[in-house]
Amino acid sequence: MLKFCMDATLRKRGGAGVPAWAVGLGLLACLFAAFPKVMLGLESFVYRDYGVLGYPFIQFHHESFWRGEFPFWNPYSNCGAPFMAQWGTMTLYPGSLIYLLLPLPWSLGFFCLLHLALGGAGMFALARRWVGNDFAAGVAAMAFVFCGTTFSSLMWPNYTVALGWMPWVILLVERSSREGGRWLIGAAIGAAMQLLSGVPELVSLTWVLIGCLAVSEAVRGDADRWGLARRFGMVVVVAAGLVAVQLLPFADLLEQSQRDRSLATSKWAMPLWGVANLLVPLFHCRETMQGPYLQPGQAFLGSYYPGAAVMLLAAWALRCGRERRVWIVGALVLFSFLMACGENGFLYPLVKRFIPLLGVARYPVKFLFLAAFGLPLLAAFAVRDLQSSEAAAGPRRTLFVIFTTGTVALIAGIVWMSWQHPWQSAGLSALENSQLAYWEWRNVGPNAAVRAALLIFIASSLLAVSRIRSLAWRRSAQAGVLAALFIDGVSHVPAQNPSAPASVFASNLLPGEDRLRLPRLGEGRVLISPGAEDRLLFSAATNLTADFLGKRLALWSNLNLLDQVPKVNGSSTLQLRQQMQVQSLIYSGTNKFDHGLIEMLGVTRYSPPSNPTEWRSVTNSCAFLTCGQRPLFADAARTLSELAGPDFNPHTQVYLRPEDQGRVHVTEQTDARIISARIGAGVVEAEVEAGNPALVVISQSYAAGWRASVDGKPALLMRANHAFQALEVPAGRHRVHLIYRDRGFVCGGMISVLTLAACAVGWIWLRRAKMRVVPRRDRGDVLEAA
Repeated sequence: MLKFCMDATLRKRGGAGVPAWAVGLGLLACLFAAFPKVMLGLESFVYRDYGVLGYPFIQFHHESFWRGEFPFWNPYSNCGAPFMAQWGTMTLYPGSLIYLLLPLPWSLGFFCLLHLALGGAGMFALARRWVGNDFAAGVAAMAFVFCGTTFSSLMWPNYTVALGWMPWVILLVERSSREGGRWLIGAAIGAAMQLLSGVPELVSLTWVLIGCLAVSEAVRGDADRWGLARRFGMVVVVAAGLVAVQLLPFADLLEQSQRDRSLATSKWAMPLWGVANLLVPLFHCRETMQGPYLQPGQAFLGSYYPGAAVMLLAAWALRCGRERRVWIVGALVLFSFLMACGENGFLYPLVKRFIPLLGVARYPVKFLFLAAFGLPLLAAFAVRDLQSSEAAAGPRRTLFVIFTTGTVALIAGIVWMSWQHPWQSAGLSALENSQLAYWEWRNVGPNAAVRAALLIFIASSLLAVSRIRSLAWRRSAQAGVLAALFIDGVSHVPAQNPSAPASVFASNLLPGEDRLRLPRLGEGRVLISPGAEDRLLFSAATNLTADFLGKRLALWSNLNLLDQVPKVNGSSTLQLRQQMQVQSLIYSGTNKFDHGLIEMLGVTRYSPPSNPTEWRSVTNSCAFLTCGQRPLFADAARTLSELAGPDFNPHTQVYLRPEDQGRVHVTEQTDARIISARIGAGVVEAEVEAGNPALVVISQSYAAGWRASVDGKPALLMRANHAFQALEVPAGRHRVHLIYRDRGFVCGGMISVLTLAACAVGWIWLRRAKMRVVPRRDRGDVLEAA
């Protein structure tokens, strides 16, 4: 498999160079060699967010697709939550057809690895355009795909999509800004594809690099500044129009969500000593119970090691670089390192002061994605320089040997620091810290020795390439460099992406008795107790498969979606603000399970702290729809206080907002009953009988997209009990209907359809214009580009 990648990267075709698609196939073959069981469907990625967060969302989308439903609303998590508007669910991403049409879980693993190969092919095409050298571009592609940051992204399928499109967006936008024509449409489509991945941080970093390149182009004396600005702006506008169907619902949900600038935090920032992990990946890292290594205090990226050789080549590019792109990319790489330090450094607090919106993104370590993209490009410039005739000269070769020796010395110095000053934890005894120090040295030393050996091999091979005259031997040396980069990437940390048998995602995995006792949609909800939640979050299980199966039986995070069991909490990235506030009342640690709030939420089963996989009964819970309660009017603060208090009785009372007091005719508890009800994903239907006007309370999160009608006539849907729903019905027998329709989706869909139609018309018109016959005086008719 690896040889196939080497041949694809090194082969020439009619002097035009290696096609990017061939490099993509070669990289996919290398990924097959790295994850054969995942590619064959025998096993599946399962570690951390992939298994408990990403995959359940994908399966929910998959099942909705085959039921013929569009997943606007997720009724199973967080007492109901918007799904499509979450953005990161990739509901509207065209590439999601891979896992919608093909069987899970195999198709999702293939989907992720395919996008890494797509990103590698894009990096090859971009680097070749910049450096004009196939081998240098191949080094960039291999370094981009097989590095710690990229492999860490396999935990989040949408991150692999954003990374896969990142180089293509930069390449297409650059060409479109210079050449215009159909490249403008291609660039807009590429940008739209990355936007639909739902990773605003990576999209922003992509456009930061594009913006810097555009500014540098504009300041050149011979640049057509107006033309560049016009084409650049057109790409942005068309891309935004193409994804308006996703952006407008997301913006609406973001406004209703818990996330705002106040969430800016130094949590999961790169420690200052984390710079050492760029050369020695295991320095000060702790081995988790299940094998993978993590930095203390930073658990977002399992590794961001780019390769010691890549760091060496990046330094060489900055030393010898004479092009503006080298300095732009180098400056952005340095910027990403400084920002990744968060509050540990000086730059992040300064930038956050001037850009408060930075708080919406969170986790400063995410800036390292920019470094993971920029370092392979710098390496490509260095490889091209080392193959030049100047590099064959003695002084240049001597200087490169000094650079290599210095890098090896840095690795040795970091290993010495690990031995002399191991990481210490204030929460551990002296004996425990000494044991950790021993294990750190035992792991760091051999691992660093392998990194240094691969670095020396790559550096020696690159020096040899510039002097070897035999084509066969030169290609062998180049293949050795690519092979060493591959080996370095897949072996730099143990078990970075562990997998488990694909059967852990099988349907109906719950024992038969538990499956029968757990509520279905509309029958109630389960609640993981605060103690059980903590126990699951800090699981000490050493076997990955057993740990995942235990969490699945406990319905933790999003795993309730696999068995379609409604739950009070969940792992929605954007959670409705008021629902989260009510949920926080439960997880404050003071609630008991005979409380009125628990009854109001419809909890019929809860898991005790002693055994998170055991489901105990809760009595006297409210049904999904109840009616006849007496309205009480209070502001948000008082309502939350009353909901958490001991006197709240959801069977007889409901709290409404003060502004609804003049709209409600009910003043006391009334005699009413629910005759029948049907609850689905995004729809609620019920038949209600009331002797007098009565309130109907729906135990479902209130969101702006919900619309209510009574007997086919629009009805006012009110916010009840701070985060839920209520409406009024007159006396008699009536049919109540609620449906969730995202207005942003409708409006954005119209914009996206019109933009797509304009792109299609523009593409056809430009193609015909290019083939237009233009008469010439000096010769016959010729074809001339428009």
